[in-house]
Amino acid sequence: MPAFLDTVSESGFIRGALPLLNRTGQSVAPLLMSDRLASAPRKAVWLSRTTFLMGTPFLFLSFSIWYADALLPEWFAFIFLIAYATFFCLHGVNEMAASTVLGKLVEPTVRGRLQAAASTLGTTFAITLALLLLSRWLTAPGQRPFEWIFLFVGSAMMIAGVWARALREPVDTANDRATRRTLVLFRDTLQLLRTDKVLRRLCITAVLFIFSQIIFPHYQWLGLSLPGSNRTALMTWVIAQHVGAAVFSTISGFLADRFGTRAALRLLLTCAAFAPLLAIGLAEFSTFSWYWITFFWIGLVPVTLRMQVNYAIEIVHRERHPEYISTLNLCMAIPFLFSPLVGGFVHWFGHVIPFCAVSAIVLTGSFLTWTMKEPRHTAATGEAA
Repeated sequence: MPAFLDTVSESGFIRGALPLLNRTGQSVAPLLMSDRLASAPRKAVWLSRTTFLMGTPFLFLSFSIWYADALLPEWFAFIFLIAYATFFCLHGVNEMAASTVLGKLVEPTVRGRLQAAASTLGTTFAITLALLLLSRWLTAPGQRPFEWIFLFVGSAMMIAGVWARALREPVDTANDRATRRTLVLFRDTLQLLRTDKVLRRLCITAVLFIFSQIIFPHYQWLGLSLPGSNRTALMTWVIAQHVGAAVFSTISGFLADRFGTRAALRLLLTCAAFAPLLAIGLAEFSTFSWYWITFFWIGLVPVTLRMQVNYAIEIVHRERHPEYISTLNLCMAIPFLFSPLVGGFVHWFGHVIPFCAVSAIVLTGSFLTWTMKEPRHTAATGEAA
């Protein structure tokens, strides 16, 4: 997505807005929908519908590129941002629904292995498609490759949404829980953070970790600005990121099942703290051909996000999973208020200072994981489920 945006506009501020829209959509939308999901008798219906709808922004972008004959004007960047925000609103609700279904159907002691298996299978499939399709599409100039990429992604999501209807899920009993107004939702979220120390510590740690995503679009920009760079490297980076996600998912999944989710978070956040420094080192002291290691390393980001959600659904009974997940997501939106400013800073002054600052912030979060409780130690007392 950042690579496509750079073909429309090279503004650092606009590129810096991507993380803000990403996390805001994934935070506010789940909070507003949490009551409706909690009262739904079948959560998998929400999973199916949101997965299907997530394909619509991509199909719109593909159609726009085709209609403009791959010559979209600079003002289209704002239309792109609307489509981008729409996708992540749907994605946020989709992740909440998926996590709720996971908490409903899968025991905590096997979630890590399930995540690792899903990541490995998904990585194998994604790499195969990247080699077969991206290698052809990315050789075309300008915006043309993204027409096919967005068409494929949007179609695949719609197919996945239809396929999710086949998921077998026991129906929950009727729930008369009233849908709260927006201001009440925010007030109750703050009250929950004040009263639940375990959730509050998780949210603080998650906020510090999520600073790593503020600079995410700038990893691509930095790599493509190196001598000898070319856009076909995007395929290599996609593959490296998927392989990294599979490796980190396998390791952290084993730790989570054997020693608890807290142990996995300790490893993941410590590794995440060194990702910006790794990018700086490769850009300064190596060649473009080795920059893929950065994307292998940041493959841990989605794994860490999933592990934080797993922790959240372990510290509370199943009926309150949507509430706890949406609270965690809302807290993680706070750092993204700084993302346009960081984008402008990178555009004017370079990447070294913001990358180092993010590394220090995430390292602080990794230290805080040593003060977190292990949910499975309290499960027997009814404090977690």
